[in-house]
Amino acid sequence: MNKISIKAAFFFLTCAAAASPLGCAASADGEDAADEAGESGDVGETSAELSTACKITRAQIMASVSGARLTAIKRGFGWWDAKVPYNQKASYGGYRTDCSGFVSMCWSLPRSYTTADFITNNGPSTVLSSYGSLLPGDALVRHVNNNNAHMVLFLGWNDAAKTSACVIEQNSTALDMEFGTRSASSLRSGGYKAIRADKF
Repeated sequence: MNKISIKAAFFFLTCAAAASPLGCAASADGEDAADEAGESGDVGETSAELSTACKITRAQIMASVSGARLTAIKRGFGWWDAKVPYNQKASYGGYRTDCSGFVSMCWSLPRSYTTADFITNNGPSTVLSSYGSLLPGDALVRHVNNNNAHMVLFLGWNDAAKTSACVIEQNSTALDMEFGTRSASSLRSGGYKAIRADKF
């Protein structure tokens, strides 16, 4: 077993032991939480929930939106198809390849914003009053501190009761791009806020 696989295995076991609803909030390779420009960055996290596939298909998601929302979701699946790896120190297509860089790319923003920007309304987005207001192409973000922050692109509700959200995200160095579900209860307990791009 090489050093990388040993490190990944240790990271996986550490995360499993944490038993947090949203998994670990640390990257597998110990990256710090600052991007190359020195701004506060984002730390990806693992989640067993994302192994659960969305009931709504990619085609159904695309058919449910139009305009800027459709563009955002198409751009998100572009990174999924390309299997863009998670790396706070790297970029792809001009955007930082972490969770907030991914959402910045989906929304065609002029630069890669951070979770701190999005949650404090310093980015080109607005915090919504409730999860019930979420529409495909919106996002969910949390920022406790620079070492405990994450965000995902919302693709739709996985069930009529709105207990499970279908999302796509740059998850972590261990998992990279993920497309699956997160429970609404775990998102709420994790402190995630619903946000919408101003362009929507």
